[in-house]
Amino acid sequence: MTARPALVDTNILCYALDADEPEKRTVAAELLARCFRSEIPLAVSVQNLAEFSVVMLEKVKNPVPDTVVTRFVRNIESFDGWTVIGYDAKTIMDAAAIRKKYSLHFWDALLAATMKQHTITTIYTEDAHFCKISGITVINPFTKG
Repeated sequence: MTARPALVDTNILCYALDADEPEKRTVAAELLARCFRSEIPLAVSVQNLAEFSVVMLEKVKNPVPDTVVTRFVRNIESFDGWTVIGYDAKTIMDAAAIRKKYSLHFWDALLAATMKQHTITTIYTEDAHFCKISGITVINPFTKG
């Protein structure tokens, strides 16, 4: 795969396993499956994987077993079609500036800074506030058209 991957936000990862949101689960699971079928390249930040784990283990109405969460993360980490990106101290400082400039929560600013560090310009998310950040294209997979 030669195309730059789009980043998949935590909410999309969570919907892929969320039994309480069947319509969103279908859409999210299909997006992830396209990557596992090598149709599109996708990326996640280690931050996304950590947030996903916390939400699915502790925050959803019906928590997912830790073995399922661990297998999900392992499958992403080990598959060549996924790019797992991280951040460093400079990224955190850049996130502080992005947070202030765009009036974002720090964790969203950190994700944006991490994307910029890795030259990823597209994010799959349902969070519209990423649209405020110059240089980032937002794709909401749940909207029609």
